[in-house]
Amino acid sequence: MRPGRLVAACLLAAVAASGCSGGSGGSGGSSATPTSAVTSTAGGPTDTTAAGTATTTASEGWTTATKAGTNNPKVPEDMPMLVAIRTGSHDGYDRVVLEFRNDLPSWRVGYVDEVTSESGATVPLEGAASLFVQVDPAWGHDQNTPPHEATYTGPRSLTPGYPTLRQVRWVDEFEGHLTFGVGLQRRVGFRVLELRGPPRLAIDVAS
Repeated sequence: MRPGRLVAACLLAAVAASGCSGGSGGSGGSSATPTSAVTSTAGGPTDTTAAGTATTTASEGWTTATKAGTNNPKVPEDMPMLVAIRTGSHDGYDRVVLEFRNDLPSWRVGYVDEVTSESGATVPLEGAASLFVQVDPAWGHDQNTPPHEATYTGPRSLTPGYPTLRQVRWVDEFEGHLTFGVGLQRRVGFRVLELRGPPRLAIDVAS
């Protein structure tokens, strides 16, 4: 197991929005103020979450620093199982959504020089900057019920070609951990939102 698999606990603050609420972000000290969501149909599955329709928990603020959050699903009964990967382009930010069955896993999101697989192989991504996303405990297959069918059957790589978000790639499923690489046009501020009903993890990157 590589170092960094352990998800650090993070103080979460409640906000009354579904992940389309405003905030400030950007790179190099600049800021952006995302406002209302605009549904996009460009390139691949699209996030169409409307503001105010779900309870949201957010790691505070927009930043380029690593973020982490802790959840404690009941395992194996309520094991988080990945069912969808979606993207969306909104006013001021692009979004990646990981949707789960049952509950939300713990998570860690941060910039890395390169994304690597469990074997140590470099995973190429489009763009000049890369986010590495780890979630656990989580499965991409229903290991509770034979024949252990995949719970996520979509593409392993999405290339929506948004202003900032260039690619999302599912990297690994290993011992209850799922990892993803997010390729960005440039290094920008990001935020992470926990959405309920259904359980979703939203990663917003400033555009």
